[in-house]
Amino acid sequence: MEFIDFDEIFNRRMAEMLEKHAEEHTEEEWEDIIAREYRKFGDTVVRKIGKTPRRYFEEMSDGGLVETLKEYLLQDLPVSDFLCEQIERRGVFPELLSLLEETDEELVQYAINLIGADRGARKRYAEMLASPAYDEHIKDAVADVLKQCADDVLEEMLALADTENAAYALEVLSKLKNKDERAYARLLRAFTEGEKEEIPLYAGYLASYGDERALSALLAAIEREDVGYIAFQELKYAIEALGGEYEKQRDFSADPEYIAVKKASGGTDIFGMKANKK
Repeated sequence: MEFIDFDEIFNRRMAEMLEKHAEEHTEEEWEDIIAREYRKFGDTVVRKIGKTPRRYFEEMSDGGLVETLKEYLLQDLPVSDFLCEQIERRGVFPELLSLLEETDEELVQYAINLIGADRGARKRYAEMLASPAYDEHIKDAVADVLKQCADDVLEEMLALADTENAAYALEVLSKLKNKDERAYARLLRAFTEGEKEEIPLYAGYLASYGDERALSALLAAIEREDVGYIAFQELKYAIEALGGEYEKQRDFSADPEYIAVKKASGGTDIFGMKANKK
């Protein structure tokens, strides 16, 4: 089937309309008009092919849809909304899942967005987190998806938690609905044994996991004299999220992190408060 850049056709039509009627509407009105016209365009017959954009994609096979998606990206063109609409309408099919075997970042990102947390992709997602073939952008996207179904990839994430990709696994494990002692142990160990700069991240994971047993470790950490302003705020949040309290006042007026935050926020910290003094 011939490749058609429908957005280019639509943009030409809108350019003609704007040229003739630009002064008749405000910028906001034009935004609404363009969005409405694009929806109508999906059901408008394109003379070149004798069918509407939606019909064009509806008649494609599953494999044809995927190959067309690749072609859009290969030509560095915006992917047609009508193509994505048709893929989403069909659900997750083998040809779409096969895109998770690719390594092109843009293509894989599109696949993740279209597939979401579908059960058929979860094993492959876990493999992607462990693979050196994908960079942090893809792994961040995969972890975000797996957080929606953390319980279904528990064993895979536990295995990954002992590797160099542990941060992604711990992020997913922090979202477990059915608590698991092995997961809690790994989250707590990551917090207590992690580097100083990792404290805010792993404190957040403990808060997200929601086990109040972590309070003692969090309270011990927040008392450390070398805890910076940002880590302090994350620790305090985690403590409160687990039902604890920390009321001791700390002086961060000379802390570089506090100074930077205060400067960036017009003289107050990120919570709208002045520096706390002992």
